[in-house]
Amino acid sequence: MKIVSNRPGFLWQAIIIFLLFFDGLLLFLSIISNLRTNTLYIISEIDLIISLILLILFIWSIFKVEDKKNYIKNQWSLLLCFVPIYFIAINLGLLEYTILLKLLNIVKIISLYFFGHKFSRDVIKYQEKTRLVYAIAIFLLVLIVCSFVFYAAEHSVNPQVSNFEDSIWFVLQTITTVGYGDIIPITAIGRIMGVISMLSALVLTSIVTSVATFSLIEKFRKGTELATHRTKEKVEELDGKLDDINHRLDGMDNSESIGEMKRDLQDLKTDIDEIKEYISKKS
Repeated sequence: MKIVSNRPGFLWQAIIIFLLFFDGLLLFLSIISNLRTNTLYIISEIDLIISLILLILFIWSIFKVEDKKNYIKNQWSLLLCFVPIYFIAINLGLLEYTILLKLLNIVKIISLYFFGHKFSRDVIKYQEKTRLVYAIAIFLLVLIVCSFVFYAAEHSVNPQVSNFEDSIWFVLQTITTVGYGDIIPITAIGRIMGVISMLSALVLTSIVTSVATFSLIEKFRKGTELATHRTKEKVEELDGKLDDINHRLDGMDNSESIGEMKRDLQDLKTDIDEIKEYISKKS
């Protein structure tokens, strides 16, 4: 059963995509690296909040369909989206089951992907037009690869890089061009990772700028098409009225004044036909 009328608006879909991406990124980082317990606590709280938001949205969508039982049955793949795995593991003292938690979070990330496809279809179609996915792919690739390489090169010689979170923090502030300066690379490889992060920021900025430009052009194009369509409908309506007037004049006495009126109407109809032809070429 597909979600059509029970999807939220475009703005809400964009917010949902952001939450899904943010939650998925945090869970993915927790899977590929050994984060500190305090960091896992923070991730668990964020994951809990996002899971509750997704659950509320899912409940809202249930009330928008008639066959609720069948709808829930067909959306079983989304159920893990609403389970805050780390939050439950922390409160039950199950953090030592690392492999099991990582596997469950992998399944949850897949579930988040399906959730995005079902509830944010308009935003996904939009990014297919703008190729915004390239910017996301570059961001993730640079963040993950540079963080690992930077940590491997710096953690044993740089006192400012004591854990993997410090490496992620350095790469993030470099990509976003913030550059607080609290972490400075001292190895050649670490500096190369910093340069790559800086250059990737230029690429990301270019892609985001092109996406914004495309959005403005697309909005202008749709407005122009709508105006053209309405103008065409109005011209066709006037053309119909002129035909009706001509038909009525044909039934009247063929006096000289009526003949002149008919000629004027015919000239007006010719002008309207030219306008219609022009609109057809432009649309």
